[in-house]
This record gives sequence, C-alpha cells and structure tokens, in this order.
Amino acid sequence: MRAENKKQIDVVIAWVDGDDAQLKAKRARYQKTSSAASDATSSTRFASNDEIYYNLASILKYVPFCRHIYIVSDGQQPEFIDEFAKQGICAGDKIKIIDHTELFEGYEQFLPTFNTRSIETMLWNIADVSDYFIYMNDDFFFNQSATLEDFIEKDKLILHGHWRNTAALNAKLNFRKAKSKLLGTPIQPRHTIAQMLSAKVLDMDQFFEIHHFPHIVDKTILKNYLLQHPQLLETQIKYKFRDVAQVNPITLMNHLKIQKSQAHLRADIAVNYLKNEDSVESFLSNLDNSDYKYGCIQSLDRLNSDSYQKVTAAMTNKFSAYLPSSLLTSAN
Repeated sequence: MRAENKKQIDVVIAWVDGDDAQLKAKRARYQKTSSAASDATSSTRFASNDEIYYNLASILKYVPFCRHIYIVSDGQQPEFIDEFAKQGICAGDKIKIIDHTELFEGYEQFLPTFNTRSIETMLWNIADVSDYFIYMNDDFFFNQSATLEDFIEKDKLILHGHWRNTAALNAKLNFRKAKSKLLGTPIQPRHTIAQMLSAKVLDMDQFFEIHHFPHIVDKTILKNYLLQHPQLLETQIKYKFRDVAQVNPITLMNHLKIQKSQAHLRADIAVNYLKNEDSVESFLSNLDNSDYKYGCIQSLDRLNSDSYQKVTAAMTNKFSAYLPSSLLTSAN
C-alpha cells in the first residue's frame, strides 16, 4: 500500500438535499428536456431525511482510520454540518464540502448534473483525496466498528460480491433496446446492467456483482483508465440523469483491479437494510447485531409517521454522542 495511506484514508459521500426549492427548480428545468427513464428522475432518489447526519456520526464513531470526510454536493451543505466541529465532535477540518464545480473542474461544460453515475465517475478529481478512499451514499452508515483491514489487506482491495455471466443480462438489454426503439420509451438504467457494462467494456464475459455498502476505491487506477479513454469518460458524464449507456464506475474500478490481481474477492456481506414498512422491525433489531457491519436507510420519506419516529429515535439513540445538538433538539 502507498505509504501515506497505511494508517488513514478518506471517506467520500455523495449528498443532495432534494427538498431544496432552488435545486428542485433547476432539476425540473432539465427534466422537461430530458428523455431519461422514470427511475432516474424519481423524487425519492433525491430525498434527504437527515440520513447524512447518521452517516457522518457513524463514521466518527466507528471509523478511527478516517482522515477526512468529503461531502460532494451541488451548491448545498447540510444545515447542521458546522455543529460537528463547533461542538468538538470532530476537528474543524475533518468534514469538507466539495461542490460539483470543484468535482468537475476541467469538465464544467457537463454541469449541472443530477446523475449519481456521473458524479461517481469524477470522484478521482477531488483535490487532495487519498489514493485509496471509501465511497458511500448518504443513506449508508457503519453499523459496527470497522478497521482498515476490512477494506485493504496485503496491498489488495477487499471486494464483496459474486460472479455473474454477462450473456443472459446482455441478451435482456438488447431485447429492451429493440423494444425501446420500437415503442420510443426509455430503458430503465438498472444498477445491475451498469455493472455488467463495466465488465463488458473490458472484454470480460462475466462481472463481479456488488451490492449497497461502503466501497473501497483506488483513485489512481480509475483516473488513469478514464483519462486514457476520453470517449468513455465523456459518455459517463454527459447525461444529466442516469442513462442505460453508462457503466458503474465503482465496478469498473473493481474489474480493473481484478484484472491486475490486485483484489481479494470475498462473499456477499450482510447489510442492515431499511427498505420499507415490512423491514422496520428487523432493521431496528439489527442495529445492535455485530453480524451487520453496515446499514442502509432507503426511502425513509415513504414510512408512515409511527415507523418514521421509531427509526429516527433508534438512530438518534445509537449515535447521540456524535450528532449535532440541533438535530437532537428537532427530533424531540
């Protein structure tokens, strides 16, 4: 491993406050001229319900090897973000806001973007980010204590997932393309398709499928490949909303590491998921289960009031010593 990364690495989080009126208006303007599929423009994709604070608190509590936390956003910052430092929860320079204009420096013509895959494609462009860093969405959190060895072992990245053949999925994609051409309807940009395409561009006939949890990223290998393939890079970042033509840049990086024998492949890992009303009770019980190292809160905005209160109370209790006091006050 590179010397400067032996003890500490950074964490990068993609975040958006979808309820912000200015951002809503900007997104609506581009949606009117976009042919993006419905999954790419769904309002819940941009919703924010304080998950970012639980995310940050979990890193501060459970990730002692984290150097800096970079929050990537579009002209926004979480309302109570300054309180982490003011309350002495972390150092003043621990949490840094990275605007899209900084992330897309040199590629500003592709802004604005509302596309997670475009944003993930440009993470290597964050100034001073560590050579290896952990990437996670704002609705993820660490459920238990983590070590650097959970992500890197003997100079190799640890990747959790399983192999899948590309043939069947590629056949389905070709069928959907033909149907789309006939009916004039856009193809839903599914997560699995993007992963399959990230192997296909490397001439691999199978792909290592991953699921939602914090991922370790090698900045240099992703940066070098994209800069050596400028047409792919442009295709990745030109779409305002997710598109079926895009690859998953995280699995692209994974496949590059696999091809170079620089990865340890491990089985899928259990994640404490909150997906809907039916998963609330299991989610709450697993908050103290050491078998679940990571958690994910999806669509918190879609829970009924009682379930919402149960979840926020449990998360607040779990991370109370690491949360802004204004958030704790608003929760009571």
